[in-house]
Amino acid sequence: MRGARRSRRGWLRTNTLALVSLVAAIPLSGWVFTHSDYESWRNSEPRDPVVVAAGGTAYMGATWYAATTEVDPEQSDQRDTPAQLPAGTVRVRVYFRLQVDDLANLEKGLGGCQIHLRAPDGRTWDESILEDAFQDRPTGCTGGYDDKPQSFRPPAIAQYYLKPKAGKPFETVAVFVVPKDVAATVQPTITWATSLPHYLAFPR
Repeated sequence: MRGARRSRRGWLRTNTLALVSLVAAIPLSGWVFTHSDYESWRNSEPRDPVVVAAGGTAYMGATWYAATTEVDPEQSDQRDTPAQLPAGTVRVRVYFRLQVDDLANLEKGLGGCQIHLRAPDGRTWDESILEDAFQDRPTGCTGGYDDKPQSFRPPAIAQYYLKPKAGKPFETVAVFVVPKDVAATVQPTITWATSLPHYLAFPR
């Protein structure tokens, strides 16, 4: 019996360092994996605003100007019947104004933009794809692509769907459906996967 005890004590003395290392390694490994996952999530979340100044702000190959926001806008295309909104919601239409000096940036720099509305509490809404009757400008950040002003669109808005010209500002629009209680406070924002965690923010 005494020999067995001595054997166990000898084994513990011999392997103490390995046991201590194992006890320390388990929580350390957990922390490393958790920290890595957190950093990956944090870097893919838009959290650092690039605020558009009154006189314009250069970002992603374009100069951006103040956005115009309309709550409960009038219908632009009277030929369409707009979709019925869920109870307690309202449409918000946002006009974005920008300018490019190099037309190559329309696809190279501006392609892939995602337009959102951001509430003060951090909630975001993507633009609605069911609100064509309220869109009187091209959607997205690259402008329109009609070859001629005489398109299938009504004459009043066809002019906006021509491809933008270098050095000349143009407008694009996004329509959202948001709860009425946040409609007056939501902020237009634009993100690019290549620029996260930064995002473009337009003051209300």
